[in-house]
Amino acid sequence: MRRCAGPWIGVVLLAACCHAEEPASAFRVRPYLQNPASDAMTVRWLTNDDRPGTLRVAGREFTSAPVLCLELAYQPNEARDDRLGSAPFLHSVRVTGLEPAMSYPYAVEQGDETRKAILTTAPKPGDVGPGGGVRLFFYADCEAQPESRGSRVAWPPSPSLPGGPRPGWVEGRYPADETTGYRMNLALIAARAAESLRAKNPVLVSVVGDLVESGGEQRDWDEFWRHNAGDFGTLASRVPIVAALGNHELFGGPPSDDPKKDLGGYSGRATLVGAMKFLTYFDHPTNGAADERHEERYHRVDFGPVTLLTLDTTNGGGDDGPDDTNHDLDRADASHVPDYAPGSEQYAWLERQLSDARAAGRIILVQFHHAPYSSGPHGLPPGDGLGENLQSGQPLRVFADLFRTHGVRAVFSGHDEMYEHSIVDGIHYYDVGIGGDALRGPEAAATNGRQVFLAHDHAPERWNGDVLESGGKHYGHVEVDVERNAAGPGFTVSIRPVHLFPVLDPAKPGTIATWERREYDDVVTFDAAIKEPSR
Repeated sequence: MRRCAGPWIGVVLLAACCHAEEPASAFRVRPYLQNPASDAMTVRWLTNDDRPGTLRVAGREFTSAPVLCLELAYQPNEARDDRLGSAPFLHSVRVTGLEPAMSYPYAVEQGDETRKAILTTAPKPGDVGPGGGVRLFFYADCEAQPESRGSRVAWPPSPSLPGGPRPGWVEGRYPADETTGYRMNLALIAARAAESLRAKNPVLVSVVGDLVESGGEQRDWDEFWRHNAGDFGTLASRVPIVAALGNHELFGGPPSDDPKKDLGGYSGRATLVGAMKFLTYFDHPTNGAADERHEERYHRVDFGPVTLLTLDTTNGGGDDGPDDTNHDLDRADASHVPDYAPGSEQYAWLERQLSDARAAGRIILVQFHHAPYSSGPHGLPPGDGLGENLQSGQPLRVFADLFRTHGVRAVFSGHDEMYEHSIVDGIHYYDVGIGGDALRGPEAAATNGRQVFLAHDHAPERWNGDVLESGGKHYGHVEVDVERNAAGPGFTVSIRPVHLFPVLDPAKPGTIATWERREYDDVVTFDAAIKEPSR
């Protein structure tokens, strides 16, 4: 794939949700970590000019070779931040020769500005950190965009509150806007990641699709990185993030009246623009695809005892058929999107990776955007008729037998913007779409007989007047801890659904006083008796 025109425990405090004017910075995107390995890490950053930068880490010094990223330019009909240049320069340094599960302070100097952080390598395959474990976070559907600032989503009441929302509950909308919800979500992940890293347990964060509202709009990507490696937060400077493509990454920017310039919607040209932005920002492991346009769109990361397999499920099978997840996208217009159906190269790759990971005794986790089992609108069958959905996740059930045969333990998806947990053949399927956008309830026409927990139904609200004291649908993520089993060989895996609970001010109905980390009553724990690494 061508790149860039060239080679808490406790309380989380409420932060301001509005973007303040920042002084001019040497960094367009501050340093962030990619492609973790037991002996290597990639450090990336973006600037508005082509001056080389300097990375200092592990007693070594690296000079970057900035590359112009025309893929990250603004569209002519797109609103933009005038403080930013049109197309930035990418600096990417792969640091090798590092020790497993080791923390290294690093500094990036760009012009007269220096950014410092600490990177921590992955453990050896099959092993854990010196503290005896690893920690992974999963969320989806943050759908970053500047319009999220001040935008409060509809908050449908749960069955425990018949008759509509409480008086004073900001007219049936969530009390925090989407930007604050996402920002607080990342702040909580950062706090828990820091706790794990202090205990010498490496950390990985994954975004399971729909990182941005419109993949073709550069301003939405600016907003995503403002949260992850910018003035809203710098989690990605300390913890590597991996990502899966969602349908919104393939959605174009603002439409144009000129068909030759139209990059809106799911036209083939629009989906390519969005995908190229995604692929430019992220450095994922290669997959050996015969078509170089499919490189890094699906990938494998080995993180200690965990193998995480990421799939691209944004378009597959026959157009408008029962195995197509995007009936708005024609395969003839989007050959850059790999098929996932049986017989495809991606399916064969998945089968090989599952077989290899199982033979190596790994804890296998899989992620892709479209939830195959869901009670949301995308849980309806594929199609454009009554009781059907153009972006259905049901076609992804094609993987169920393969996952069962190869011992997959959990599958993480998003798409329906809710927290829902289903179990199929002993495998845990999660919709973790509570990253920072909508907070949906179930679709009346959709049924999910495999569901074991849905926040809307199974986290009943408890009110004291106009103050919500517990329960309800909230922004959050899933936290996965893998720890060495103290009673014998192997590991114990805990999967914890976390939500950020808005503690309301009794004197000001609908106003958040602070936030608390809480867990839904759906924690899963199991033992994994896997092969121990050679020492």
